[in-house]
Amino acid sequence: MTDTAAERNMATTKKLLEDAMPNLDWDLMRSLVTPDAMLTRAGFADIYEATGDAIPQKANFIEWLQSGWKPLTDALSDMKGEAKDIVASGNTVMMKFRLEATHSGTFAGAPATGKRVGWDEITVIHFNDEGKITEMWYMCQELSLAQQIGYKLQLA
Repeated sequence: MTDTAAERNMATTKKLLEDAMPNLDWDLMRSLVTPDAMLTRAGFADIYEATGDAIPQKANFIEWLQSGWKPLTDALSDMKGEAKDIVASGNTVMMKFRLEATHSGTFAGAPATGKRVGWDEITVIHFNDEGKITEMWYMCQELSLAQQIGYKLQLA
């Protein structure tokens, strides 16, 4: 892999997470991934499962846009993303990024607070040789977000 390909893959990762997903640019999201790109999501999916709701933790990315991303953005609107750290090796990009949104709808059973919330995430994204995303893995700071929207931590 050339440095140019690594730079291209990092730029694509930033475009997906800073532009396409927060702005609900469905066409751009679809253009950056292969049709069979897989997504594994930890964090938000865990919150939803723990509270009785369900969004897929693992799915085809294109299908997940409606069943997973849409419910998240309905509850967490006006989202902004910012890359913090990003590195590439071969066809793999790792990025730490920050998302902020307004808690404007029911999120994992918690009614809207109208508050601005923020959380950090880490992603690992794999690309094919043509620069399209083939696989994504995300881990978010779900406990911090849950506390910001009003959940109280109870230890046994």
